[in-house]
Amino acid sequence: MTLDPSALGTLLGGGWIEAQALLFLIVSFVGMRLALNWTGSAMRRARVDLGTQILVKRGLLIAWLIMTLLVVLGILGVNPAGLLAIAGAVGLAFSLAIQDILKNFFSGVYLLLERPFRVGDTIRVKDQLGVVENIGVRTTLLRTTDDVLVLVPNATVFGEVVTNHTYAHPAEPEGDGHKQPNQAETTQTRA
Repeated sequence: MTLDPSALGTLLGGGWIEAQALLFLIVSFVGMRLALNWTGSAMRRARVDLGTQILVKRGLLIAWLIMTLLVVLGILGVNPAGLLAIAGAVGLAFSLAIQDILKNFFSGVYLLLERPFRVGDTIRVKDQLGVVENIGVRTTLLRTTDDVLVLVPNATVFGEVVTNHTYAHPAEPEGDGHKQPNQAETTQTRA
């Protein structure tokens, strides 16, 4: 039996592009898992806050998936420039529709990275005073002194004055905290 080179080219050419795309998908997903595991362990060693870890890992996952999708579509022959233009237009319309949610989201990202207060701190935001129970990407959860849970949107926390009562320093008494005797008292005790 002889192998005809043109028949081999036809056989491989028919499904080769799809095989390349599938191979790239497999390699990309393995790489993504490795990158997420490495990032997670590095952030745990650096003692990064759990909320920030989740945020970074989700951002990495979404960016990786978008890049993988664009490369696979490029392998399959789809024009990625047209896809990016359509995705940009849809993204703009979508972001305008959910502007308030995005404002809270980016304020939450700032709060998670900047950390002006932490879980367990007692803070006042506007007229709400309570202990911080959770700092999410959209809201901050406070438990008031009346044992009521209050969800404060992060855009409000970001835009208002926040008083952190946990880090308040009490007024220190003069000296070492004891009454300093005056000169007359000192002379009387020596006599």
